Formats: sequence, structure tokens, C-alpha cells
Amino acid sequence: MNIDKDKFELSQFIKDHYPIIGFFLLMVALHLIMGFLGDDEGYSKLLSDYPLTRLIVDRYNEWSSRVIIDALTIILSREFIIWKILDTILYTLGVYLLIKFINKDNNRNITLFGVLLFLMYPLFDMAGAGWVSTTLNYSWCFAFAMISFIPLVNELRGKKTNIIIYVLAILSLIYAVNQEQSCLMILGINVLYLIHCLINKRNISRFNILIVIVSAISLTMILTCPGNAERTVIETGRYYAEYANFGIVEKLYLGTIPTIEILLKDKVLFTVFYIMLSGCALLKTENKYLRGILYFNIILILFLVLFKTLVDISSINTHLNIGLMHKPVVASLLSAAKTVTESVPLVNDAIGLFSYKGIPKTLTAPAVLTVLISIYLILSSCWMIFKTFGKKQLLPLVLFAAGFLSRLAVGFSPTIFESGSRTAFFFYMTIIAVTLMLIRKLYDENSISDVWEKRMKIAFAALGLFTYFAVFAIVCVMF
Repeated sequence: MNIDKDKFELSQFIKDHYPIIGFFLLMVALHLIMGFLGDDEGYSKLLSDYPLTRLIVDRYNEWSSRVIIDALTIILSREFIIWKILDTILYTLGVYLLIKFINKDNNRNITLFGVLLFLMYPLFDMAGAGWVSTTLNYSWCFAFAMISFIPLVNELRGKKTNIIIYVLAILSLIYAVNQEQSCLMILGINVLYLIHCLINKRNISRFNILIVIVSAISLTMILTCPGNAERTVIETGRYYAEYANFGIVEKLYLGTIPTIEILLKDKVLFTVFYIMLSGCALLKTENKYLRGILYFNIILILFLVLFKTLVDISSINTHLNIGLMHKPVVASLLSAAKTVTESVPLVNDAIGLFSYKGIPKTLTAPAVLTVLISIYLILSSCWMIFKTFGKKQLLPLVLFAAGFLSRLAVGFSPTIFESGSRTAFFFYMTIIAVTLMLIRKLYDENSISDVWEKRMKIAFAALGLFTYFAVFAIVCVMF
């Protein structure tokens, strides 16, 4: 046994993977302080009254097609420690694989940027319905989707895949497509890839066909599940009775405006994405009018986020009515923020409509502005992605569109507001993926100087760690 060689290999492994190792340790620390809440408590008691098979059959007939996810949720809600271990490992694995798929050359800088982008995601959204209940429906589906893509990515890169990986990938795929948003994204992306291969007369991957078949079967099960139809009726009456009268336009409104509200509320990740995208598009644009639009985009997103921040500050005392809020200095700051926002009533009312849980009864100027801002942010993002990557690299545009559509689809559910920010999880994952692709493109084209690389690292680290510790602080206070 060569101890020196083992030490060297361990040291080299840590050096090569320190961003992922650091991310894993941060997730361990966060999971240690997580507590039991929400739907998890109800799930944990179900096996005391009924056998698992009966529970799953009843839920399929009366509530949900997520039979695999529900079964594991019922089991793991009784084993919170085991869930903490599995969730830490799976989420870290999902993060590692997405970064690995994009960063095929194992550039440590790109890996670091990827990890910092994931730290910018407001992970507290995964406590929406309880940690176990929410993660198994969202972050676990993401992790298993990444595992299911391993054979396909290997085929594209000319690598062989071990039979064990194939088995794990198929099992992971079956889990990932058990959730509606995840299923639609996996099916849509793989169908488009299949069409791309047919049009360009490329070899068609058998695993690609398998993914499409399994996803299509799962989607059929979702659409024909009696429990899903029953649940829609029940939840419409419970959460949003007015929803029963909505047509396609109203549902598209519900899917779009609250989505932008979530992005502006969380402030960090979409802002970084939009500014990065505008900056990269500027590098590809010489037309002075188009450059003017791109500079406008940067000003617009900064203005919206700063204004939204002032709105949130001005109303903080209504949500956090503690002694500190009545201190003269704090009270004057809150008053100043309110004065600033109210001095621009059109924008103030428009920002308020982003957070409004419903559809405006009348067509007002703020309502029109809210719709225009939402449409502009989405369409301009699509245009800038296309401008940056070109028609030969459509994957970033497909990913962004798929992520947005996965959130837009929530507008066709009466639980659009009850479900909250967690339903934007898959959209956030695609935003992270596209942002990381932008960074990789900068490195591939040698478009990033040492000075700007250092500045970006500092900015990303500050924003990523700030978001992480904000989540950590919230969890500490709650538990």
C-alpha cells in the first residue's frame, strides 16, 4: 500500500472537485437543521391506518397519478433522517450531473460557476408543502431526470455506457416522468431531439426512443387517471371557485404573470441570467439600435428588481410586526421606501398586480403594463438566447422555452396560487443550465478576460452565498 500515492490521489480529487464537495457540505449543514412540517406530518400517519397498497390505489382513483412518488413520500415521511441523507446525496448528484453535461471538459472554473448558480436558487421553496413532500415531487425528479439522461449524453459523446447505468437510468426515468411538469419537459425535449435527428438524417438513439415511449406512456396515465380529474374538481371548489369559468386567455395569464412575480420576488437568479444574457448578446451585436435595446434590457431588469425590493421593504412591517419595526430609524427607512414607490403610481400598481392572486377585473393601465413587461421579459430572453447561440445551437432556447412552458402549464390548475413558488423549480433549473451554457461559451470563445473572470467569481460567490445563508437563517428561525 502506497500511502503517499493515496494521499496525492485524494488531494488531487479534492482539488478537482472542490466546488461540488463544498456544495455537498453546505447541503449537509442545511439538512441538519431542517424540521418536520406541512403535509409531511399527514403523510407520516397514513401507514398507521392503512396498508401501502390500499393507500396508493385509493389515491390513484381519488387524488393523483403520482403513485411512485406518493408511495415513497408515505414511506420516507416516517423516516425523516433517511430522507435527509438521500435528499442531500440526490440533489448534489443532480447538480453535479447537470454541470457535468454542460462542462464536458471538466473546467474547474465552469464547475465553480455552476455550483454558485445553484446556490442562488431559493431552496426554501422546497419546504412549500413540507420538505419530504416537495422535494420528492421536484428536486428528486430533477435528479432522476439527470441520471436518466446519462446514456443519451454518453451516446452523443461517443462513450459507452455500463449496463448497470442503463438499468439505473431506466428506473430513474420511470420516477422522473411520474410528475406532470417533469414528464412534459422530458417528453418535449426528447421528441424535439428525435425530430432533429430525423430532419438532419442523423443516427437515431435507441435510448432516445425509449425515453419518448416511457414518457408518452406516463403522460397517457396522467391524462387518464381518474384521481387527477377528481382532484381538479375538489381543488377548484376549495381554492379557486372562480377558476371554473376561466377560458384559455385567463389561464395563460395565470401561468405567465405569477411566473414573472416569482422571478422578481426571488430577485437574484433571474436577474443574473438576464444581465448575463444581455451582456453576451452585446458581444454578438454590432447594430447600434439592437445594442441600445440590450442596454435597455439591463436597465429594465435592474429597475424592476430594485423597485420590487423597495416595495417589499415598504410593506415588511405588515408581515413582521416586531419591536424593531417601530424604531425611529427603521420606521423612517420604511416610510422613505413607501414614499419612493408611491411617487411612481403606475409602476407601483403594476408591481402590485404581479403579486395579485387572481385576474384584474378591469383593464387598467397597470394591468396592461404588467402583461407587457411579462411578455417582453420572456420574448426578449428567447431572442437574446437565439442571438447569442445562433440557429446551430438551439438547445439553450429549447431548454428555456421548456422551462417556461412547464411553469405556464401550472396556470391550467386551480392550485396555481396554493402551490406557490415551488412549481417554478424546473424553470429555475433550465435558467441555471442556460446561464452555465453562456459561461461555457465565453470560455470556449476566449471572450472572458482574467479581470472579468475574477469579478464574476466575486459577484457570483457573493450572490450565491447570500442566498444560501438567507435560506439557512430562515430555516434556523423556523426550526
